[in-house]
Amino acid sequence: MYRALLIITIMVTSFLLAGCTSCSDGKKKDRGTSEAPINPMVEKLDETPDSAFLVQVVKYTDDSIYVVTRRTIRSKAYAYRDAQDAGKLKGTLKKGDWYSLFPDTRNRQVITMINTTELSGKWEYNQSEHRGMSFNERGGMSSINTSDICFREWKLLNGLLYVYYVDLQQKAGDRHQYEVEEANIAELSADKLTLQFHGTTYHCRRPSSKPLKFK
Repeated sequence: MYRALLIITIMVTSFLLAGCTSCSDGKKKDRGTSEAPINPMVEKLDETPDSAFLVQVVKYTDDSIYVVTRRTIRSKAYAYRDAQDAGKLKGTLKKGDWYSLFPDTRNRQVITMINTTELSGKWEYNQSEHRGMSFNERGGMSSINTSDICFREWKLLNGLLYVYYVDLQQKAGDRHQYEVEEANIAELSADKLTLQFHGTTYHCRRPSSKPLKFK
């Protein structure tokens, strides 16, 4: 009888492991549930081709930047002053930083450029309560001590920033559905971010590196 129980246990374990493997299967995580299907706007953005690309600035002059990608060694030059004057250069122009560059390829002009090195990391818009958000370099995004909105992902697409989120103020059945909206970077530097999103302007600073003191 003990042997029979052992055989049954092995069979059940194998079945469960096979089920777990088939569910993960290396596929992209589903953003929706059967109760709350994926927002059509999310699907549309996922299928939209991106003409911007990630570059590193290796040199710049008063009117031109020289950039390389992760796959190239020889630099390419783009004129950036018109974009800068129009407020389309988001962040500090700095040698060695990485940028999402949306170009006019034919005329070698920058249309929009966003400093992703400066954007990445943690930001607080309420320093006293340590409320904020975190931009992961790989596109993940998370909320810090927030109760009204849950940030999930960020995407730079054709020079625009989109934020994926879950609105926690919605009714319970809709809280699992991803929403997505365009966000505007009004100001960006190494320690300051002003982000306009979802009807709110977030004036963010980097979290203090000083340890918290408890009385």
